[in-house]
Amino acid sequence: MGVLKRTWTLPIAVSATVALFVAPMATAASAAPGLTAAAQPAADRDADLPTNQRQPKVPNPPDLGDAPWTTDEAKDMKGYRLSTYTGKYYDPRLEQYRLCVVQRESGGNYDLNSYYQGAYQFGPFWADTIISRLTPEISDLYGNAGLAQLKKLSGTRISSWPRFWQDAGFWTIFNKGAGYSNWSGGNWYCDHRPNKESGWPSADHWNYTPLERSKSGSTSSNSGPSDADSKSGRSATGSPANSKKIAKKYIAKKYGWDRSEFKALKQMWWRESNWRYEVVNNHPNGPWYGLGQVTGGFINDQGYTVKKYMASPRVQVKVGSAYIKQRYGSPTQAWSFWQSNGWY
Repeated sequence: MGVLKRTWTLPIAVSATVALFVAPMATAASAAPGLTAAAQPAADRDADLPTNQRQPKVPNPPDLGDAPWTTDEAKDMKGYRLSTYTGKYYDPRLEQYRLCVVQRESGGNYDLNSYYQGAYQFGPFWADTIISRLTPEISDLYGNAGLAQLKKLSGTRISSWPRFWQDAGFWTIFNKGAGYSNWSGGNWYCDHRPNKESGWPSADHWNYTPLERSKSGSTSSNSGPSDADSKSGRSATGSPANSKKIAKKYIAKKYGWDRSEFKALKQMWWRESNWRYEVVNNHPNGPWYGLGQVTGGFINDQGYTVKKYMASPRVQVKVGSAYIKQRYGSPTQAWSFWQSNGWY
């Protein structure tokens, strides 16, 4: 059983997994009224698509010394950092892939605590495996001090583990690519090939720690929308909380969907985009866009260009809720389908 939610993991080969998770969405959409793809090629349709996903050069990881679990970086439980573990299983060519996984699974919350735990959403059954795999390396590198720290982790929830140990857990389970299927599936695709993943959290809107902002050349406070957004009239567009407010009000007024429907929408779109309006999923069978991860063809069918859609969370809520209404009737029905299939 994989690290991810049961609905996101299948015990089959990757090509089959991808096909099962993403092809039905496109097929069903094209078969339903109003969901046909635009006639023009996707490359032409999306030529002017704005992107907030940067592709910086990955800087060298920090040197955290002889007891890395004791440093401020290694104990930081919020936001995006370079991997604080750089040991036997680490591969700098996959740092952007790891960050994509952190975005998709937890939005940068290492203390996210439910049945699935931490930044990488490990199931509780992974704790002993992680500790066992790390023991020889930690013993060689850090001796009894390291082994004592591993012993302290035993029997505790992974969401309580400091960042260093969660990062180490990710790399050991990923295991040079052998374990990538634990984070495959779903509509938010992270490309695990070396140096291929292009997604990166936006330094202007997402919670980079000060170290990472300085490495990436951003000076934003990351507490909300950037000054540039404010000057351009986009003062509220960068906040997931604001997009939720827009959605709650709109679906109640437009469709009469009540609190339970909004709860279902909130959970489903968290899985799709972390309520981040700028997400573009460039899966080979995609792309999908924005809060609700809808196709360019459906966006066009609703009377919008992809460029205009990507610039406005309000438009994304309108288009995404129309998709749910047409295909499922309501968010609770869509969420029920999602929980069984890992897509909607």
